[in-house]
Amino acid sequence: MLQQLLQLVLAGLTVGSGYALVALGIHIILRATRVINFAQGEFVILGGLLAYTAVSACHLSVLVALPLATAAGFAIGLLFERLVIRPAERSGELTATIATIGTVYVLLYGHALIWGSLPQPLPFFSGGDRDVVWHAGGVEIAAQQIWVVGLLAAALAALWFFFERTTYGKAIRAAADNPLGARLVGIDVDRARAISVAIAIALAAFGGTIIGPITLVGGAAGVAISIKGFVGAIVGGLDSPIGCTLGGLFVGVLEQLLEAPFSYGIADPVVYSLLLAMLLVRPQGLLGSRRAVRD
Repeated sequence: MLQQLLQLVLAGLTVGSGYALVALGIHIILRATRVINFAQGEFVILGGLLAYTAVSACHLSVLVALPLATAAGFAIGLLFERLVIRPAERSGELTATIATIGTVYVLLYGHALIWGSLPQPLPFFSGGDRDVVWHAGGVEIAAQQIWVVGLLAAALAALWFFFERTTYGKAIRAAADNPLGARLVGIDVDRARAISVAIAIALAAFGGTIIGPITLVGGAAGVAISIKGFVGAIVGGLDSPIGCTLGGLFVGVLEQLLEAPFSYGIADPVVYSLLLAMLLVRPQGLLGSRRAVRD
């Protein structure tokens, strides 16, 4: 029984790592632009498909495809901010948020036209179509699961260092917290916002690539990924990067724990009900502040 529980928690942390990256991306864009990006999950799918193209068409290893897909996500994020968010935001933040919903379907049908509507296989990071599996105390630990959790930790460490220890990262934070004050001291606020959105989309592409070997890439799962990432952000606290990360991991673990004894059909209603309950009972999230809700 304990081994089965540990197995489910490990699987939940693996899936939840993808939700955590989505939640963190939503947090970054919201903080910089005050817009909720509901297309974040579709960018996860797009990132995985870009990695798949690098592997299948260019015959690169998935470890090489990972930074390429992440860099492509950064470039796409710059275009997304410039062509969608910035023009739509002239009519208000609500309009820009609605524009991200329209982006969901542009990306969904767009990548279906290019790659098809069926999910595609991505090689495991350990090499080949079969993953390496170890056994410890009756629990199966796949190499890809270790890669996913390790790369999530590496991405979080890199983000923390960038935003907390670099001058430009601090400038981006200042532009997000006080745009007028940032402009007065010479910070290019528009550029800082664009970089923030690009980082968030790069995180989505990164997540799509590391999760891809387990879940396949492509298909129509982007909407569900966005919503579950958003649930994780709400549970942890939209204004807290640590809360968003832990909330995404929690949603992944909860989903796996529900699917095992019951079925896939009950996991989604419970997760979405959790979203409603958090908004009614504690809208700032477990680690968020009440001031963020009022703002």
